[in-house]
Amino acid sequence: MQKLDLLKWICNPFQDPLPTGMSTKASEELIDLSEDSSQKNSFNRKPLTKFWLSVAGSYPCLFDEAMKVLLPFTTSYLCEAGFSNMVNIKTKYRNKLDLSNSLRLKVTKVEVDVKTVMAKHRKQFHPSH
Repeated sequence: MQKLDLLKWICNPFQDPLPTGMSTKASEELIDLSEDSSQKNSFNRKPLTKFWLSVAGSYPCLFDEAMKVLLPFTTSYLCEAGFSNMVNIKTKYRNKLDLSNSLRLKVTKVEVDVKTVMAKHRKQFHPSH
C-alpha cells in the first residue's frame, strides 16, 4: 500500500505532501506544477490522461513518470494487434500464404497507394487474379 501512496501525485499533482523517491528534476517540476494556478484550473476541467498530455511539453519528467503508471502496457497492444492481423490473414483456406509481407501491410501506419504500386509493377499484375 505504501507504493500506491507514493503515486497519488499522479491522480492529484496539487496535493500538499510531496512524494519521496522521485528524481530531483521530477520533484522540482512537481513543485512548479503544484504552484501553477492555470494548470490547476486545467486539471479541474480535463480528464486525467488529457491533463497529463497537455503538460508533456512543460513538465517532461513528470509526464514520463505519470505515463509509466497510466499506460503500463503500451507494447502489449502492438503485439496483440499484430497477432489479430495474423489470425485474419492466415485463415483455413489461406494457410500457405507467406505472412511477412501481408502482415507488414496490415500493421504499418503508412498509407499504401495500391494503384500506383500496381502501375509500377504492371508486368506482375494479371487481371484474372
